[in-house]
This record gives sequence, structure tokens and C-alpha cells, in this order.
Amino acid sequence: MKKIPSFYFIGLAVLNFIMDSANNRFSFFDIIFVILAVLPLLVNKKWLYQLFGGLISLICLYILFAVFISNVKDIQQNQLQPLWTYGMGYVFSTLSLYFGLLMAGIIKINYKKLVV
Repeated sequence: MKKIPSFYFIGLAVLNFIMDSANNRFSFFDIIFVILAVLPLLVNKKWLYQLFGGLISLICLYILFAVFISNVKDIQQNQLQPLWTYGMGYVFSTLSLYFGLLMAGIIKINYKKLVV
């Protein structure tokens, strides 16, 4: 089950790499992000999945908190942004948080209950 979140993070890293290359903002860090996303699959150790998943979960909690604070700040200053501006932040951060917790082993899915 830890391979599905790995592919999600690899997809995000590759999408970031493609978009930065298409917009002529390519940097060396884009390649490092792809390598870091592939690393848990290559090494295939439980501690690396837990480390990577825990680190991603903390980062996503921070992003979720930052988007919420930014949304509240804009409401207080009457500078409302379109809904999709904050909606994308909420969706990507909660989805990445879920996959990070799944990768770390904090959330477990029981396959026997899913099979009919």
C-alpha cells in the first residue's frame, strides 16, 4: 500500500519538473525533487517510507495552515481572491497530507473489508 503514495509524489515531482521546463524556469532543484520522490521506491525500506511520509505530512500541515491564514487575512482586508485560488491549496495539501500519512503508516487501510 505504500507504493500508491510513492507514485502520487513521483507524479507531483515530474509534473513540477515538466511545468518548470515548459515555462523556462528550469533549475537543478527540480531534478533533486524527482530523485527524492523516487528514492523510497528504489531503496524500499520501511524506515525510509516512514521518514518520507512523516516529512511530507509535516510540510502539508504547514501548507494547509498557511493557506488558511492567508484566506483569513484576505477576508479581513476585503481582498477576496477567487475560490479556486484557495481551493487548490486546500485540495492539494489535504490530498498530499493523506498520502503522506498513508506512506508513514499512520493511516492503514484494511483490504479484507474492501473485498466482497
